[in-house]
Order: sequence, then structure tokens, then C-alpha cells
Amino acid sequence: MKNKLCQVLLLAAALGSVASQSAAETVRIGLASLPPGNANPFTSSARTSWYTWRAFLDTLTQLGPNMIPGPALAVSWKNTSPKTWIINLRPNTVFSNGEPLNAEAVIFTINYLQSKPGQIEPLARETENIAALRAVDALTLEITTKQPDPMFARSMAALPIVPPTYWAKVGRDGFSLAPIGTGSYVVESWGKAKLALKANPQSWRKPKSDRVEIVVLSETSSRLQALLSNRIDLASEIGPEDIDVIEAAGLKFYQRPSTSIEVIALNTIIDSPLKDVRVRQALNYAVDRQTISVTIMHGLVPPGSQTTPRSNPEYNQSLSAYPYDPAKAKALLTEAGYPKGFSFVVELSNGTTGGHYFSMFQKVAEDLAKVDVKMEIRPIPWTQYFRGVTQGEWKGQAFGFEYEAMPTGETLRPFRLHSCTWSFPWYCDESLTPVIAEAKSTFDPARRLELVHRILREYRDKAAALILMEPLGLDGLSPKLQGYNQMNGIIPYQDLVLAK
Repeated sequence: MKNKLCQVLLLAAALGSVASQSAAETVRIGLASLPPGNANPFTSSARTSWYTWRAFLDTLTQLGPNMIPGPALAVSWKNTSPKTWIINLRPNTVFSNGEPLNAEAVIFTINYLQSKPGQIEPLARETENIAALRAVDALTLEITTKQPDPMFARSMAALPIVPPTYWAKVGRDGFSLAPIGTGSYVVESWGKAKLALKANPQSWRKPKSDRVEIVVLSETSSRLQALLSNRIDLASEIGPEDIDVIEAAGLKFYQRPSTSIEVIALNTIIDSPLKDVRVRQALNYAVDRQTISVTIMHGLVPPGSQTTPRSNPEYNQSLSAYPYDPAKAKALLTEAGYPKGFSFVVELSNGTTGGHYFSMFQKVAEDLAKVDVKMEIRPIPWTQYFRGVTQGEWKGQAFGFEYEAMPTGETLRPFRLHSCTWSFPWYCDESLTPVIAEAKSTFDPARRLELVHRILREYRDKAAALILMEPLGLDGLSPKLQGYNQMNGIIPYQDLVLAK
């Protein structure tokens, strides 16, 4: 660590001289990547995509403390019946090209996602439960759902609104490189490795800085070096091993509250030992999560006990992580007919094969080897990984995944994928399908919590996945950067400013 610290600080000193005086006037952010769909907000609901999009786009609602939905483009909402919602939009709000935000803009956005051209968009599934739309007046919208949806206000946090006239003119491809939104900033230019933004004076989220620049630095070490040399003010996704370096340089680190759980998803649909619940339980008993937490995650996140993070108000406090018990793991494997173990392949997207995350998977493989289970880690391109999730084209028997509640903060959101309801499921417990359906539709908070806790317990006890822990979520900050207080994985662009 000492040698690394010296090397990085010397490099930072050498690079520091290249930072121009004008750099201090622009907030510069280093990210690992830009969204794969560029600025088309319908291509993903991933937290990492919204790291960028939040600068210039808005959704109808946004999540506040404890993942409670609060106002954004919608200022209030109420359900007049189990299937009917009245939405009141923010007055005097315009897109950066001057188009008004009104009920017609919301209707246009939803109609596009429900149209044949819009069905190619991954976000189209967010509108599957919408049956009808009606503009009551310019700023009031009536939405009718197919099924009762008590979490509808949360689902609106996943719905970005686009300007109808502009979208109709440029189409999805044109919008993806020259987006127009209601957010704090306007896109000046969008390149493969750099995004330039200028303040949007018309935004309802008034920005405190004139400009923001997002640069792509795919390697953690590159982002760290850029932060140390004053070339960026915020380095996203640094490793725990970098904390000492950052603090020694007089910089700050920020740990974001997690909104997800890292797991190894186990494909129980195909013919493999993983179909047997005893085998899946054995894998969970065989992994020493506490050692991973202490030695790899530096004690910053505890072992995971369930498929939702601690920040979720529906987190089941009664559940505990699987204890490390290799003897019990071995006994379960023997009982299941695998006394000499077996082999399986876990596929990881290339984006998760670096730094401490890869170290975590390597430690899992080492622990499993102690009970004679060989886990081969196989990195694959993101496009291949995406086909696995959406089309079932897996070549292995397991894959790295996150149970991600964002952007809606809905506990059951990940279960659209991790259940029988998905088009190409990898885990299907038919006994829980009606339980999930009731939990999604009941307006009784106590009943919903009871059902959600049952689902979380069943997934834990039946070892639907090899549960690991919450993602670390560390960012490095310049001491000059003010206003950085992430909430639910969203960068507060409007508040970012550099101290004079």
C-alpha cells in the first residue's frame, strides 16, 4: 500500500501541472462509461445510465429519503379508485427548446413506449400496466391501470418525459445524440469519451454551476489519477484499496447508500446440479462472506442476508446471512448426490471483472473449491450478457447479477426478472407467483409488508441465488466540490458547485 501511495502521488504531481486555470470553473466528473444507448432514456433503467441522464432529463416522480416517492415533473398524485390515478404536473415548466411540459407530453411519451416502434425499448415494460390515458386539462392527467397498482407513484420515477414535437422530428436516433429535456443542464456535445453540458436557465432545477463535463475513464486507476491531479472533481466508483491514497492527498471519499444486492444468479431451469435446493444451499454455506466483507470490502458493507438492501424500508430485519459452514455445505452436497462436488460456469459482464469485485468472485471460487465445487469465472461482452438476460442465451449455469430496486425503489421490481413471470426465467418458484401478484396489488400496507417479507425469506431459504453483499459504491471527491449528496443512486447535478 505504501509503495502504491508513493507512486500514485508522484504521478499526480506530474500530471497536476496540465490542469488549466479554466478547469476550476467547470465541474468535471469521471465515469467508467456513458450509457450504451447514449441519451435515449428508454434504452435502460440502470442506475449507471441515470448517472448521466439526470443532468438533463427528469421523470414524473423522484425518490427521496427512505425511497419514498416525491415530486419532480409531477407535483402531486392521488388514486380515485384502485385503477385510476390523477396526476398534477409542475406548472410553468418547459423543455430546454421551449416546448411546454404538459399532459400531452406525458401522453406522447407513454404512447410511444406502447407503440410498435416503442416496443423495442427496454423501458416499454414500465408502461405494461397502463390501460388508458386522458388529459383532464393542460396540467392534469388521468391514468387508468389494468391492475391495481399501489406502487404507481414509484413506477413514475422510471418514466422520463420527452418533448413531443422534437422527438417526432429527430426520432430516437437523433434524440440519442442531441437530447432535449427539462433538467439542470443542456447537452452541448456528446462524444464517445466526453459529454459537455451547459446550464439550462429555464430548468425548474436551477443549476449552481455554469458548466459540467463528464469524461469517460474506464479504469479505476485512471479515474483516481485524474482526481489526484485535479483534472476531475469527482471520480465515480473507486475501490476500497484507494481510500488511503485519497485521504493522504487531502481529498474526500463518499460512500453511497446502496440500492441493490450483488448475487450470483443460479439457473435452475436448465438441467444441472443447481436445480437441487440442497446444492444451492450448500453453495451459500460454503462462502465466507465475513472474510470478503473485512478483507476485500474493508468492512464497509456487511454480508448480504436477502435480496434487497438495508436502505429499503421493507428490508426484513429478521433475516441473517448464511453462516460460513463448509462442513454443512459438504453434507448437503453428499445428501444431494454430489459427494465429490461438481463444476459450473459463472458468466460475468466485462464491466464487473476488475478491482475488488473480481476479487470477490475469485474468493467465492476459492471457498467453493474447498468443498470440491469448481466455479469457473468466465467474462463475456456486455452484448452477450444482455442477450442472456433478455433472451436466455446463457452458455454457463450461473451469472453475476444485482437485485436492483432502482429507479423505483420497489422491493419487488427485481422479481420481474428473478421469477416465473420473466420471458426467459432462470429461477421459477410457482408457489410464490400468486404471493408476488398479491403483494404488488394490495393497498393494505401491513398486508403488503407481510407478503414482501415472506417472499424475501423464501428466496433466502430456498437459495434462489448465491447472495453476496451490497455493492460498495465509493466515490472520490475534490475538497472544492460542494453539494454532492447522492440519494438513491442519483447525482444531484443542480447542487454541484466548486468552492471559490
